[in-house]
Amino acid sequence: MSVFTKLAKNRLPKTARAAAGIPADERVIAWAPDQRDPELFVIATNEAIYAKGSAIAWVDIIRAQWNEPFLELTTEQASGRSQRLRIPLAEPGLLPAAVRTQVTANVVVSETLILANGSQCLAAARRQPGDEISWTVVFDEGVDPADPENRAQADFALSELRSALGI
Repeated sequence: MSVFTKLAKNRLPKTARAAAGIPADERVIAWAPDQRDPELFVIATNEAIYAKGSAIAWVDIIRAQWNEPFLELTTEQASGRSQRLRIPLAEPGLLPAAVRTQVTANVVVSETLILANGSQCLAAARRQPGDEISWTVVFDEGVDPADPENRAQADFALSELRSALGI
């Protein structure tokens, strides 16, 4: 195989960027074919990850893990619940490492809080565009974020953490 053939094979197909709806001002960092359809790609840019027909901004991803063959993303929802996406990748290449780098790049603090009732939640401070810091609290699976007691305990634990850190 020639060097040119090898390089061409490792390039993102021109049509993939347009099909994913990636704006022209975003820089593609890494990509991998979706295991279910090798014509579809999961694409990481400097701003977001494009998968399953949508874009997820890096600041909205709380956790990213690579458990072959799945890229697992956890995002925070407005309800305080988390959403988990499992994306099967045929040939992951550099995508898992790029995703981890992008997700952790804007995290200022990430701390598991143990609440008075024994429940746990993840509190994270992230740097938003414009250098603003935003906090998110995501309850562990099985913990109801709508329960006023859970919410009050999480708010108290978060205020203690913020006070201790001065953020």
